Amino acid sequence: MENIYVDLRTQNKWIRGAFENKDMVSVEDLLTKIEDLLDELDSTKEEYKDFKQEVEDNYRPVSYKEQLGED
Repeated sequence: MENIYVDLRTQNKWIRGAFENKDMVSVEDLLTKIEDLLDELDSTKEEYKDFKQEVEDNYRPVSYKEQLGED
């Protein structure tokens, strides 16, 4: 099977940075990077969900008056 490469020199800095500033990457490398980024996104979403739940469970809104001790 013939490898197909994508020229990254004309792409933006974020795409080049994702591939450690390589000039060319294979389609296989491109797909692998997408899979890795999707996995990282899922992990980050889960961490955010857990953090949000922890804040809801352990903290409450404090009014401005309460902060100043005017209750």
